Amino acid sequence: MNNKKSNNSNQLFGLLFLVSFFYSLFSYSLTDPNLVLTSWAPYWNFQQWMWQTFFHNSNLLTSSFLLLVVGYFLVYFLGLKNLKTEININPTKFFIKILFALSPLFFSYNALSHDVFNYIFNAKMAVVYQADPHQQVALDFPQDNWLRFMHNTHTPAPYGYGWTIFSILPYLVGFNKFLPTWFIFKALAWLSYILLFLVLKLLIYKVSNRKITAADVWLVFANPLVIIEILSNLHNDFWMLIPAIISMVLVIKKPKRIPITVSVISLFFLGFSISTKFVTILLLPLWLYWFIGWFFENPLRNDLLKKVVEKNLFLFISLILFIPLFTLRSQQFLPWYLTWSIIWLPLISYLPWKKLVLAFSLSGLLRYLPWLLAGGFANNVISQQKYITWLGGVIFFGLLIISEKFKKNKLN
Repeated sequence: MNNKKSNNSNQLFGLLFLVSFFYSLFSYSLTDPNLVLTSWAPYWNFQQWMWQTFFHNSNLLTSSFLLLVVGYFLVYFLGLKNLKTEININPTKFFIKILFALSPLFFSYNALSHDVFNYIFNAKMAVVYQADPHQQVALDFPQDNWLRFMHNTHTPAPYGYGWTIFSILPYLVGFNKFLPTWFIFKALAWLSYILLFLVLKLLIYKVSNRKITAADVWLVFANPLVIIEILSNLHNDFWMLIPAIISMVLVIKKPKRIPITVSVISLFFLGFSISTKFVTILLLPLWLYWFIGWFFENPLRNDLLKKVVEKNLFLFISLILFIPLFTLRSQQFLPWYLTWSIIWLPLISYLPWKKLVLAFSLSGLLRYLPWLLAGGFANNVISQQKYITWLGGVIFFGLLIISEKFKKNKLN
């Protein structure tokens, strides 16, 4: 890479670090008033100032979030433009640089979601109270002082037993202390980021017989919605997607040795994925299609339909995993659910779908604006969120298509 391109790349990482640094600071404006992370004087003074300046000023809070989201997307689209034709960058080193640029977020507060507190408390219910968090709720233990800063204390765990069992180990390592356990779950979210990169790298090579590129890495791991929802809000969705991808890597092509053992391991990983969040059960028919193809002649072989299916396989997967965003359970679009569709984009050649997913990445984050402005879900906030998400997504998609056509006309 020449000096000019190297400088552009460094500037890109510098901007990404800067926006992440300010987002990390901003996140503490939404720390729950009943949660004191530490009584250390410098932190406590900072926390008090953030509450007084932002938490009690919804207009400033909302406009600051909007500014940060716009900043993230400006950097993101600038990177997509600069990396479009770049093939000489080492993707692993590039990914590591992205991690360093995002490092301030390790110290951010999960400002837009309390789900990580539920992960922790569900593990606590199992370990301390010997209760099943899928049958009982947090409110069954009113004496526990962690309830003061939790949300959704009236509902049982919405995840599978696989995730609950998985959560017990980091809880045990935290020794029932909230702050170290919270940081351990942060580390788990960052570990999921790294592992997803590694398994996606394997999948791309297995399917396309090519190496992952820096553009692929940027497309997924620098996406602002992915960054905020996974690395700051600490959602567990990558822990569902990682075993699903491993399962695919193992089953796509029949191995030369011990195929039955490999198939059992592959099915185990898919099962673990389903037991984390149930949505990947939608991939089971695809797993069976690959597995049956090990032993029987594919009825679609040499057929036009087979070529269409296999060429657009990951487009279909991305579409299938987009469907849950329409459901009532997702309030017609919980933003972190979109990560289920985003991660397949490097394997999809159909440009309009890529642009549509990117458009919904932006409108999905802007969905938080009415909630921030109202300070909760009072009045018509959820309806406003739906308008911003769906109408905004369509508008942004249209703008991306117009921009692409304008560029082509300009070149011609």
